[in-house]
Amino acid sequence: MDETENINSAQLAARQRLSANMKVLRGKRELSQDALADRAGLHRTYISQVERQLVNVSLDNLVLLAVALGVSVTELLVEPSEAAIPVKPGRKRTSTRAER
Repeated sequence: MDETENINSAQLAARQRLSANMKVLRGKRELSQDALADRAGLHRTYISQVERQLVNVSLDNLVLLAVALGVSVTELLVEPSEAAIPVKPGRKRTSTRAER
């Protein structure tokens, strides 16, 4: 195994940990991808790409995601200790129709 293969497998592992932790944390907070994107000031499709491990996340965006999820950056990158909780798609309402 050459050095390039080691770097690629390390990058893949980091993306997998980030993806899994984001899904777990979103599920615990009952946040859709849309809601997380709004909190972080990012686009919903970007959140989806991060969770599908398609993009290289910048340090700045990693910080935005951590703040939006209420955790430290390191918590997003550690080995996940639990499975993701499914969240229904769509935005979470802040009020019911009766309250409007």
